[in-house]
Amino acid sequence: MQVFVLSDNTAGAPSFLAEHGLSLLVRNDWGDLLMDVGQGMAMMHNAELLRINLDNLKGVVLSHGHYDHTAGLPQLLKRKSPLKVYAHPGIFEAKFFQVGEAKRFIGLPFRREFLESMGAEFDLGDSSREILPGAFLSGEIPRQTDFEPGDPNLKVMRGDELQVDPFHDDQALFLPHPEGTVVILGCAHAGTINTLLHAMKVMGDERIKAVIGGSHLLFLRPEQLERTIEELKAIKPGLMAFSHCTGQLAARRLSQEFGERFIFNQTGAVINI
Repeated sequence: MQVFVLSDNTAGAPSFLAEHGLSLLVRNDWGDLLMDVGQGMAMMHNAELLRINLDNLKGVVLSHGHYDHTAGLPQLLKRKSPLKVYAHPGIFEAKFFQVGEAKRFIGLPFRREFLESMGAEFDLGDSSREILPGAFLSGEIPRQTDFEPGDPNLKVMRGDELQVDPFHDDQALFLPHPEGTVVILGCAHAGTINTLLHAMKVMGDERIKAVIGGSHLLFLRPEQLERTIEELKAIKPGLMAFSHCTGQLAARRLSQEFGERFIFNQTGAVINI
């Protein structure tokens, strides 16, 4: 199994591009599967540099409905169409970032009908399910911890009112491995630990071989970050390859605690599992 970082906030040498976004390509026996598509400025460029042939792409998972994980979909569909798009129905909700009276739209910037006209074949669901042989979508992730709160500045429009987004649409990808489950995160709005606990239940395996993607640790207070580290020590993932919404402070703490078991990802990275 290999994971290629096609879009991320930081760029690797010599000429990979960075953007505020995430796109990870998972390569397994069944072919290639994308987790998110970033904003679209980096993904296709970096795929070419990595000599990735999208003809083997079996589908794309959208982890949630924010623009930095979904806006690259038209560029992808120009290259590979028709294409299965796996997601939660909530990805089409109108999402906003709001501080005080100031707000801006941060949701999926394209209408479903437009994306379908380009060849997107949406396969939507809110329960855990196997989307390819040996590739499981998490479904809605239960909130079990008391230290992974939602971000009060992230809102969703319900009727005529902006409400704190519960992120029912936040999903992860679970891949079985002989040494445990590989967990591919988008942004972990449901909480990294909540997601790992759910992976153990869905897969029937308490071993976590690797967890890769956006951890949302950037937005936790110091005491919450320390609680997360303690839980990670108890879960004992074999590898933590975090990026995007992790942040440099959290990355330094994870590196201090876990040494070579922690990798701070960037575009152009290739993780062999």
